[in-house]
Amino acid sequence: MSTKIIMPQAGQDITEGRVVKWLKAEGDTVKQGEPICEVETEKVVFEVESPADGVLLKIIVPDGKKTEIFATIGVVGEPGEAIDMTEFLSDDRKEEKEVDVADIRKRLTQKETGDTAKIKVSGRARKLAEKKGVDLTTIEGTGPGGRIVEKDVERAAAEAADVKIRVSPVARKMAEENGIDLGIMKGSGPGGRIIKEDVQRAIEEKASEKKITEKPGAAALKEVKEVVPIRGVRQVIFERMHQSLQQSAQLTVTMEVDAAELVRFRRVLGEGPENAGIRISYNAILVKILARVLEEHPHLNSSVIGDEIWIWESVNLGVAVDVEDGLVVPVVRDANKKDLIAIQGEMDELAEKAKSKKLIPDDLRGGTFTLTNMGFLDIEAFTPILNPPETGILGVGKIVEKPVVENGDIKVGQRMTLSLTFDHRIVDGADGGRFLKRVKAYIEEPYLLLAAGNK
Repeated sequence: MSTKIIMPQAGQDITEGRVVKWLKAEGDTVKQGEPICEVETEKVVFEVESPADGVLLKIIVPDGKKTEIFATIGVVGEPGEAIDMTEFLSDDRKEEKEVDVADIRKRLTQKETGDTAKIKVSGRARKLAEKKGVDLTTIEGTGPGGRIVEKDVERAAAEAADVKIRVSPVARKMAEENGIDLGIMKGSGPGGRIIKEDVQRAIEEKASEKKITEKPGAAALKEVKEVVPIRGVRQVIFERMHQSLQQSAQLTVTMEVDAAELVRFRRVLGEGPENAGIRISYNAILVKILARVLEEHPHLNSSVIGDEIWIWESVNLGVAVDVEDGLVVPVVRDANKKDLIAIQGEMDELAEKAKSKKLIPDDLRGGTFTLTNMGFLDIEAFTPILNPPETGILGVGKIVEKPVVENGDIKVGQRMTLSLTFDHRIVDGADGGRFLKRVKAYIEEPYLLLAAGNK
């Protein structure tokens, strides 16, 4: 009996995933629970296991291709088993049945009058609706108190476009990602609707028409050693960094601090009982310091949502981790409510999951501020880039021995450079400076962390 291999969700709010590579070829024998392919969602790559014993009868989503979650990516069955793939995959097309979403929304939310002045809507959303010709009376707001925000208008405009062109949401997204013109396509779905198979065919045709002998203009007079596709973790980094610089006004301030007491503090913590298994890292101490200071300066623990600033109650610290495929930022949640031992334990667990490719998307979500430490690479100072939609990120450099002047005397000191990047739209320069100065105070007197108890 044939069994579907499903694209797993692996995290809240995940809508699609990409097949990185198949570990088995069609016709290969597989065992239930045996890794059969690798998939990725956002920055996380993990293995999908075979749902049953048998052979891999069919690979539906090939290496490097995206599909929505819960879609069938392959089929396992008995050797030589014949399958009517159209009938077998019929359940996967439920979302592509002919439904006039825009009309349903309009009938459910139609106001008794056409006066939009009383509708709760942000100024930017109202302007966008006027520009796109969207009727605000047909929109249900998802903002605070049912307020209509920009994303609601964008969604309504897209749904209206779906009705005009008659295309499924999945097919539209695939077309946008691959530069396919839906206006010239003929759909094979009900009533001529364009479905994902139509777009997939167009993508394959477009690829086959490309001449291998053609070289891009950028390669003129230069020999190409290797072409590396921007995909996977690198694609996410590519998109996030571009988004970060495009959607925020970033300012970086730096400060050199005396790290001698921090070094001593960590050494004292490391001299605890051997059977306690305590080994506190600099990053764990810095996470605790940041959690304390973010409570004192909550505007650095915020995000821009639509045309509003949301200050977060949760203090969730992302800690950048260098892995084989790039940079990931797992999150220590509610760091302000945890002691150093709990923080270190959670960081160790997340680091191990990152190295063994066992992170799930939820491990990377919900951060409110980020710490990135490049001291292990002998970097003394750098300019960190915001991790959207967060307002701040602290970059920490190497602890360096250097001559310093104290009270007119020259002596050897242990110094460290802090680089705070923040969104200048939300935080003024003086406030950013005060935040960094408070971090400096805790680094130079880390015992203050214990003044109010372990937490």
